Amino acid sequence: MATLGTVDGNAIGIYIDDVLIACATSASLDLSTNMSDTTCKDNNGAEQIKPNQKTWGMGLDGMLAFDAVAGWSDLWDAWDLGSLVTVKWGTADSGDEVYSGGAYIDSLSAQAPLNDASTYSVNFRGTGVLTKSLNS
Repeated sequence: MATLGTVDGNAIGIYIDDVLIACATSASLDLSTNMSDTTCKDNNGAEQIKPNQKTWGMGLDGMLAFDAVAGWSDLWDAWDLGSLVTVKWGTADSGDEVYSGGAYIDSLSAQAPLNDASTYSVNFRGTGVLTKSLNS
């Protein structure tokens, strides 16, 4: 059943090939549109723009666990091989919107602070169209 009302942040994750990335602490979906300048003298130099190329990406922060399924080690392999992965951002609830597409790992980093848990961050850069659909 689709989520009613506001969506709890804990319900949203990023999936690779329909497998939830493990131990996440945050997940983001980033959308932007590059604009073309269409300003001309006819409008006294007031800026005019039109939408052009769309870009998208996803980001995730998580707790580092070498044995996690779809965790750091799998992300490292995808980054190392330059693999195109299918990523999905959304909940697992039937009827909820999900956003998915092909992406490459743009950046991957691990942090190991003194007297604290080790963490990692990954950013996916989308290639091609990001699609919106409903979980079945």
